[in-house]
Amino acid sequence: MDQLGAMAGLGIDPPDLLRTYYRLYAGAPSAELAEQGRHWYEQVRLGRRTGPPFIARALAALRAHQDAGHLTALVSEAFAPCLAPLRKDLGADLVLCTEPLVDTEGCLTGEVRHPMTAAAKTRAVVRAAAEHGAGPLDCFGYGTRTDGLGLLSSVGNPTVIDVRTALVSLV
Repeated sequence: MDQLGAMAGLGIDPPDLLRTYYRLYAGAPSAELAEQGRHWYEQVRLGRRTGPPFIARALAALRAHQDAGHLTALVSEAFAPCLAPLRKDLGADLVLCTEPLVDTEGCLTGEVRHPMTAAAKTRAVVRAAAEHGAGPLDCFGYGTRTDGLGLLSSVGNPTVIDVRTALVSLV
C-alpha cells in the first residue's frame, strides 16, 4: 500500500484503492484479525520479516519525544490490527489510521470510516493536535514517503526519514 502515490499518477484514486483493499476483509472477525496482527508483529519484532523492525534514528526521536513528555502518534494507512501491537510495544499515545467498520457481530463490513490517505493524514494530525491543545506549528512530524509531504508541511518541525515507518509527535 506504499504505492498510493504511484496509483494516483495512473489515475487511480488513492481513497478508492484503500476502500477496495479493505473490502477484501468483509466478514472477517475483528478479534481474529487482531490475533493475526499480534502474530505478524511478533514475527516483525523477531526480525523474521523485512529485516530490523525499526530505524534507529526514528526510534531515538520517538524516545526523545516520550522522555520530554510529548504526546506521540503513529500515522498510517494501515489499520488497527497491524498497528495495535506496534503502538503497545513503542508506547505511542495515539494511532491515526484507516478505520474499518465493524458490524454488531464483531466482523468487518468491508467498508471504512475514512481511508487514511495522504490528505487524510494531514487532517488527522491537525485535528489531533487541536484536540490535545497543540498548534500544528508546535508539532514534530516524521515521514517516509512522498505521500507524507502534506503531513510534514503541516507541522512546524518536519523530518524526512527514508524508511517505511512514519512517526509523529504532538507537543
